[in-house]
Formats: sequence, structure tokens, C-alpha cells
Amino acid sequence: MSAALPPVPSLVPDSSAGPVPGVSAGVSRVASYVLAWMVHLLCPAFLVSGVYLLSLMNLFAFLLGLVALGVAWLVRPRAARLPADVQVLTRADAPELHALIDRIGEGVGAPKVDTVALGGMANAALATYGWRRRRLVVIGYPLWLVLGPRERVAVLAHELGHSSNGDARHGWVVGGALYALEELYGMTRFTWTWDDSLQDLVSESVLAVAGLPARGLRWALRRLLYRSSQRAEYRADELGARVAGARAMASAFDTMTTRLPSVASFLQPSAAVVGAEDLWGKLLASVDAVPEETLQDRRREALEEKARVDASHPPTHLRKERVEGLPYEGMLTTAEIEAAMEKVQAELERPALHVAKTVREAARSALYY
Repeated sequence: MSAALPPVPSLVPDSSAGPVPGVSAGVSRVASYVLAWMVHLLCPAFLVSGVYLLSLMNLFAFLLGLVALGVAWLVRPRAARLPADVQVLTRADAPELHALIDRIGEGVGAPKVDTVALGGMANAALATYGWRRRRLVVIGYPLWLVLGPRERVAVLAHELGHSSNGDARHGWVVGGALYALEELYGMTRFTWTWDDSLQDLVSESVLAVAGLPARGLRWALRRLLYRSSQRAEYRADELGARVAGARAMASAFDTMTTRLPSVASFLQPSAAVVGAEDLWGKLLASVDAVPEETLQDRRREALEEKARVDASHPPTHLRKERVEGLPYEGMLTTAEIEAAMEKVQAELERPALHVAKTVREAARSALYY
């Protein structure tokens, strides 16, 4: 879900590029598929070239063939992995949560989710992982805590809506190409510091140069997807409003603007020192203690700064204004939602403690770097 904090890593890449000037949304979408297929074809192209060069039995061709095979290995198709820092909740672990997600999915016309996971990020996300493209919903527990019951339904409906709103970023062709390029970008980033060795400097410099084509393709593909990704967000917002109600969707956006900054300001200094058993309670108390004047200031700042998750998402205040004008009252009654949330919250107590321990360990480890 759109949030003011970093999204789940390696799932749905964000975008820092604007739309391609003078190019229509339809042309950009077609071009993004063409470019994505080019990315997928790089591996077999370099593989065939490498084998051919090796067969020439020439020293220079042999060396070039080895390079081509190395590049083929780097650009090979990759299946997204299940994040390591989340707590997977099976249907046996959380039957009420899965039942709620199934019902919300029916409301937005989405296929059934294969996996649900709880994480320590202040965000939520829909993603796919594995070669079979299993659908995964990741719920960031800090975000879950600060949302109201109906807002939670709105967020889940928004995320599930991405699997039924034609969002190319979640498809095999474009989504797979984006994931491969993001992996290459991470592998070839220049991260050398003065504390590293000269050997590290040379190796990282070579990798950074070798990764220039991948970075160029990544930039071009994300830019081509700019308009379609924004339309997909608006469409997912509308689907969220249909299920939870327009007021709940708008309220969720307001919570992200006003309360999520307090989540970050609490967790960053406190996660390493607060006990895991107390982390979520103290977080919620800290967020609830923020004065109304501060919340109003954040609303004004969001309007002035056009705050958004990233450039692939429209400004949050525009999304809020749009859903406020929608006529939807929601498919689920308040009584139904509150009854379901009470049962779901009981299921989340134990995995939430595990997530708190993970967040605390990560924060403590960061103190040494």
C-alpha cells in the first residue's frame, strides 16, 4: 500500500523517473513489454554467442566466449524470493486472516492469495515469488497497528486490487524483467568506502562499469511504466474504496500522511533498546501521543510538498481527494469488520512478537555498521 516509508525490498520496485515526454500511455505500455522481452532474451542471446565463440577454437574468441557466458549467467531469468525477514502465516496459523483476505479478494475480483506474511516494515505489499509466481501479501505490522479496522480492509483491498487491475509490474513479462534488472542493479552498485581494500575498489569498479547497460535498461523500463503504474494505483484505490468504503480509503491515506512519520521517528532510535515484548505497545502509545497540531502541520506539508511513496505513485493528497469523491459505502459492514479484526488480532499476537524480535535484532546489528 502506498505509504510514506520505504516499501518492502525486492518486491515491487519504485520509480524515480517521470513519464516519457510526448509518448502516450498506450505506446509506453507497448514499449515496456517490448523492452521487457528484450531483457528476457539477453540470457539466451549471450549464451548462444558464448557457445559459438568457444567453438571457434581461437584464443581471443575463447576469452570473448567466456565473457559472453558470464554475462549470460548474470542476466539469467530470476524468480523473486520469499523475503527472509518476514513471518509466514499459513492458513492453519491464521485461518481468520486468510478468510478475511479471501473475502476481500472476492470483492476486488482478485485470484486467491497463496501466502500471507507479517513483516516489520511500515507498509503493505502484493508481490509474487518463485517460478510458479505464487501470490504473496506482506502486511507490515507497524502500519497495521496505526490503522483502524476499516482502514486495514481498505489497505488489503488496495493491494489485492493490483492483481486484477492490469498492473504490468505484477505480471510475468514486465514484473520478471524488473526484478531481474533490480537484482543486477544491486549486484553492480558501487558501494566501496575508504575502509575497504584496493582490491575491493578495483572489483567494484569493474562491476559498476559492467552494470551500466543493466542500469540503463532499468531506468528506461521504469520510465516507460510511469503512466501505467500511476493509473494502476488509482484503480487499486478505487477497488479499495469499493470494498471498505470511500471514507475508509481516504482515512487510510490521512493516516499515512499524519501517523506514519511518528512510526519512523519512534522505531529508528527505539527498536534497538526497547524489549520485543514492549515494542508494539510503546510504538502505538508514542503515535497516539502526537498532538493534533502536529498532525495538521503534516497535512499542510503534504499538500505543499506533494508527498508520495515514490514517483511511480501519484501524490498522496491527490489520491485522497479522488477517493473522497467516490460514492462507495463499502461491501462489509462495520460490525462484520470489527468482529473479523478481533479474531485476526488474536491470531497475530504470537507472530507479531517474532517480528518485533526481528526488528530489534536488525536495529541492534545496525549499531555496529
